[in-house]
Amino acid sequence: MKKSISLLGLFLFGFGAISAQENKTIKEESVVKRVVTKEGSTVAVKEVKEIQTEKGTVVIAGDEEENQEFSEQTRKEDSEQVLLDEEMMNSQNEAEKAAIEKRKAEELQRSKEAAMAKAEAERKKLAELEAARLKALEENKKQLEKRGKGIVKLKKKGN
Repeated sequence: MKKSISLLGLFLFGFGAISAQENKTIKEESVVKRVVTKEGSTVAVKEVKEIQTEKGTVVIAGDEEENQEFSEQTRKEDSEQVLLDEEMMNSQNEAEKAAIEKRKAEELQRSKEAAMAKAEAERKKLAELEAARLKALEENKKQLEKRGKGIVKLKKKGN
């Protein structure tokens, strides 16, 4: 029993002495960059975490002296970690595009109908003018064929 208690005490003392003399320094800076790219209705989101780590060890000149001079040996490490990389469709943009296309189609249909109505009105106007011209031609022909008293009537060829 005495041996196990002394062994346990020695173990705890040794562990405490080892852990108390931590000679390491760690300085870590991290920057998270979020990039959002919109191409039409596709939205791409990418998050990247850049980590700059500076690890070092403290070197002490002597073991037993107080207020010892020390130096630090450091090394730098840079790393990147992708946190998020996804693409999604922008449903609001898709709905707006569909509404614009629908409005353009309706506008085109109304324009076609207006052009057809205008062409029909023009055709009717031309038909009326043609009818009026033919009527005037007939009246003019009758007036020219009409002879006064004492003038011989014209003979038509082919009779």
